[in-house]
Amino acid sequence: MMKNALYTPTIILMAIAAGICTGGNYFSQPLIHSISVSLDLTETTTAWVPTLAQITYACGLLFLMPLGDILEKRKLLFIFMLLASSGLIISGFSHNIYLLLLGTVITGLFSSAAQLLLPLAASLVPIQQSGRVVGFLLSGLMMGVLLARSLSGLMSTLFAWNIIYLISGFLLLIIAIILHRNIGLFPPTKSENYAKTIRSLPQIFIQSRRLRTRTYIGGFTFACVSLTFTTMSLLLAPAPYFFSDFTIGLFGFVGVLGTFVANFSGKFIDQGYIHKISIYCGIGLILSWILFSLLPYHFAFYIIALLILYASLSAVHVTNQSIVFKLNQELRSRFNAIYMTGYFAGGALGTTAGSYAWKHFGWFGVCILGLIFAVLCLYYCVRDAKNQHS
Repeated sequence: MMKNALYTPTIILMAIAAGICTGGNYFSQPLIHSISVSLDLTETTTAWVPTLAQITYACGLLFLMPLGDILEKRKLLFIFMLLASSGLIISGFSHNIYLLLLGTVITGLFSSAAQLLLPLAASLVPIQQSGRVVGFLLSGLMMGVLLARSLSGLMSTLFAWNIIYLISGFLLLIIAIILHRNIGLFPPTKSENYAKTIRSLPQIFIQSRRLRTRTYIGGFTFACVSLTFTTMSLLLAPAPYFFSDFTIGLFGFVGVLGTFVANFSGKFIDQGYIHKISIYCGIGLILSWILFSLLPYHFAFYIIALLILYASLSAVHVTNQSIVFKLNQELRSRFNAIYMTGYFAGGALGTTAGSYAWKHFGWFGVCILGLIFAVLCLYYCVRDAKNQHS
């Protein structure tokens, strides 16, 4: 029964849409040079594009996603996807930096549609089977994030930098129309105004101990991964590797292998192995940074470490969101907004701290920092397990 429910066209389209929405915020990262040349800009100016994408995405998660609790979800999802696709198309047709920044802001704000898709998909199946559905959609979302850099670099090399924006924008528009016609109505779970909804977020975070713990776990896990995103080109572009931007982008395909773990972890979550999965992933993060530190001896350690790191991230994220969605059925969007804000705050911490560690302590300093984040993640995983059994 679950197999059929999981692989319906609607669920598959939801997974693709989640990947496009989130991945659209990462298209520009390997394209800074190409965009600068095309629009006659300095690379410093163009670097504001990926920065603005991350800032507006975080703002959308915090300030727009809670609307899912007080508005009809199908209509809200359609509007968000429509606007996200419009932002991608505007970016694709940009002939100056102002249009590109406008498209980036629109895409960033409304790509939070990806996070509306997750609880919506979980609502389409019995609660005891929701872990596998969430895992499937998160596989699509994570593949979007990991492949965005590789595909945008490839499309830019073969055609032009803006082609990836146009293709994904029009594809997302088509999927939005199909989903709107095939998903039933989901009435709002609460009758509140927007201001009251936003004011409730700090109180929810303070009162829900498990939400706090799972937010810390997600934040420290994504901090580990952001360390690799930040330092990958700094490590692999110069001697002794001399990898090109496109070659470095191909390492995203290693991450795709790791995302398949999300499907398997979703199955085990539904069977009640939440704490074991979390603790094993915390151990996996520690192991990955130990292997990263062995890079000077053999490059294979770096590949193996990346695979373990991405697999751990995928499994932890599926576990966290499966738990968060079940904490409060009426406030799913708000709980998820808090979790995802903490998740990306951890990513920002990893990016900032990683740049500092690289500049002052080199690769070994980055590995020590990653190990600290991994240990903190494992600590909160163990703490969560003890809290639930006490």
